[in-house]
Amino acid sequence: MLCPACKEQMIILEFKEVEIDHCFSCHGVWLDQGELEALLDMEEIIDFSDIPDTKKSKRKCPRCNKKMIKLDFPETQVEVDICPIDSGIWLDRGEIELIAQQKTSTAMLQKIKEFFLDLYKNHLSDKEA
Repeated sequence: MLCPACKEQMIILEFKEVEIDHCFSCHGVWLDQGELEALLDMEEIIDFSDIPDTKKSKRKCPRCNKKMIKLDFPETQVEVDICPIDSGIWLDRGEIELIAQQKTSTAMLQKIKEFFLDLYKNHLSDKEA
């Protein structure tokens, strides 16, 4: 799958039995509907199917190639890109951590931060080798 931000090939990683499509170029993350909620141990899945498409994103969904919609993730100040067709979500680098700060426990936030920090460090060390 190609990254909607920089058009580089993304790789699939697994964290907490959730597949994360990750771009090593820009460090953005694509999550299918319900995967962010699973990562953050949220009780219910957020339904984005009724969102008004008032603010179009410049990015296209990596799954269906339709223009995404920009909106603030509920109860946060983090603007994300949502696919209006299947409610997948694109998060730029660091946005998953910002959402986690406001939506999950401190312990889970720490695990998420460590996962992505290790990922960035390992990728940088692989490039240098």
